[in-house]
Amino acid sequence: SSWLEPRRISLRLSRGDRATMAEGDFVPLTHEILSQSLSQIERAVGGGGFAFTRLDCSNKELTDLGNKVEDYLQLRHVILSHNKLNKIDAVTRLPHLLSLQLDNNEVNSLECLQQAALPWCQRIDLTTNKLNAVPPLAALGRLRFACFASNEITSLEGFGDHPTLEELMLQENQLTSLKGLGCLKSLRRLVASSNQIASLEGLDAPVLTKLEISKNQLAVLEHIAGAPKCEELDVGENQLSAEDPNLPELRRLGSDLPALKSLTVAGNASDLRIEAIVVAPRLQMIDGEPVSAEDREAAVAKEEELREAVKAKEEEARAAAEAAAAAA
Repeated sequence: SSWLEPRRISLRLSRGDRATMAEGDFVPLTHEILSQSLSQIERAVGGGGFAFTRLDCSNKELTDLGNKVEDYLQLRHVILSHNKLNKIDAVTRLPHLLSLQLDNNEVNSLECLQQAALPWCQRIDLTTNKLNAVPPLAALGRLRFACFASNEITSLEGFGDHPTLEELMLQENQLTSLKGLGCLKSLRRLVASSNQIASLEGLDAPVLTKLEISKNQLAVLEHIAGAPKCEELDVGENQLSAEDPNLPELRRLGSDLPALKSLTVAGNASDLRIEAIVVAPRLQMIDGEPVSAEDREAAVAKEEELREAVKAKEEEARAAAEAAAAAA
């Protein structure tokens, strides 16, 4: 019966393997996978021959990066999309890296980026991970594009300033404000749609030209002046209304955003297309449609209507005050 014994053992092991796979295997980045994933041989920075500059290990079910990646100091582009990674320390010390793609993983912390040695990294993508915060990215001193969309980020507290960031993607998270963003003096595009943002507090982007904050909880536009050069603004599907004929919130578009050319406001608590032209006559596009001569005529009529409504409201308030005084 002894020859049966190994077969029994191997059967037990294979069942164990299946159980482990069900729970989530440990799948490290082996030397074999790594060597099959390297490409783009280019002249090495600093001389000394040629080296691989691109590593693409996407869709490999990887759970761990091991310690072999950091030996490839000449890597410029690393793609690790669609794996099961939750730690990325192994790719934070690549002195010539330009782009790091980590979308669709299980990364839940970026603390390791605070001590990163990625002086040339310009682009980082962590879409669809498990982040609930974004740490300061000062260590990535030349970063230009950062994407943290589709995570679980609840706050930007602690993110702080960044001098070179040009595009920041934060859509589909759980933000309630922009507090903590700091001054982003090179930022040109900010996308924060599909959050729970009720306040623009924290917006400080002096050269921003495109701001997308649709599908939030905005009933006020206070702090919109934090993006004084904004040309394209999407505040569709929020809670803005024209209930007050003075239009205090919408008027900020005219006073605080002198360069505004294109506005999306569809899907708010009121239909605001004509009101928007009243308060920001420089607008050229609203909800993707050019502003027509008819729209401008409608705006003239609407302005008169609003003026009358304001007058009536003031009259009503005065009458109520007099009645109260008489009753006293």
